[in-house]
Amino acid sequence: MLAMQFVGLMLGATLAHAKQFMAPSAASAPSHEAFTALLRVKGKPLDPMVSSLAAMAESISKQEPSAREQSVNSIKTLLQGLLDSITSQHTIAQKSVTNQSTFDSCNAQKLTDLTHAENVKIGVNWTDTTDAYNACQAEFQAMNNTFTSCYQQEEMLRVAATARCEYFASVDRSSNFQSWFCHEDDFPASSSYEAYLQRNIEMLADFRNRRANCTNATAAQSSKMLECTGYQQQASAKEVMCAHLTPYANPADCSSYEAKKQACISYSHCRTQAQHESSSAAATADQLAESLKVQWEGLKRIECLLDVISKSGDAAAMEACVAAGHDTSPLNIIVPAVPTAQPCDAGLAPAG
Repeated sequence: MLAMQFVGLMLGATLAHAKQFMAPSAASAPSHEAFTALLRVKGKPLDPMVSSLAAMAESISKQEPSAREQSVNSIKTLLQGLLDSITSQHTIAQKSVTNQSTFDSCNAQKLTDLTHAENVKIGVNWTDTTDAYNACQAEFQAMNNTFTSCYQQEEMLRVAATARCEYFASVDRSSNFQSWFCHEDDFPASSSYEAYLQRNIEMLADFRNRRANCTNATAAQSSKMLECTGYQQQASAKEVMCAHLTPYANPADCSSYEAKKQACISYSHCRTQAQHESSSAAATADQLAESLKVQWEGLKRIECLLDVISKSGDAAAMEACVAAGHDTSPLNIIVPAVPTAQPCDAGLAPAG
């Protein structure tokens, strides 16, 4: 919606500029109400941006042809920039879905673990690793406790960040401030202009304070999340190390088998996490694509209406612009198939 709101702002500015070129003989130009009614035929509420377009269309239709063409071309240049921006955003979203490097990392780690497992052979001079295993397990438990505590702190920071950002959102009218200023500002008309300015100063200070609190809380939560990820990786590495120290009934054979089995389990977990991340990325990209499609159709409709306004202002042509559909299939997100899992076999369990 940011692109559409930006168009609204620019259209308002163009309207103010367009009035300088209004021709005196404009009695036959379509009225503001006529443009508004036409743009409302889709049965949807008329937002401030489209209302600005209607006002702009009325003024541009009253301009001399040379000035009218200049006004329309300036808006169309802006529209093309916004269309290009939508295409760029779609490209980035598509790349995030197509990127399957996480699955490749799982495959590489599996190969490394299985190669290591082949070399985990306890020779003739085998010694009992029970004590070392118990010590390793104690270290792992301590690391895991650190991770759990960190995760709980991160969750609290997440809740705090959500609350502060929602508190900021309740006063953030940056997406519709023109509409709010014109239709919703409840400042009493009987008050003084100085009081009005003081109220706005206080509102700005509160807005900036809430925004800073939201930004700082989000940064703190993100920092804690990275810290927790480090603790989790340390605990996972220690767990694998402990598995290598597990005492076995038949040490010459069991050590390699158990290491292979653990490698396959880790590979399965890695792929599960990769599939979750892939699905999440696809869902996010699809949601963005739907929003981009709505913006694309709106911008193309505006572009068509401007063409009509600059040439004839014909009502039938305007209705055709509003009714016309625009192909948004290039903005579809293509989700690739999940890569097939590579085989991972620990072999037969040793006897004994």
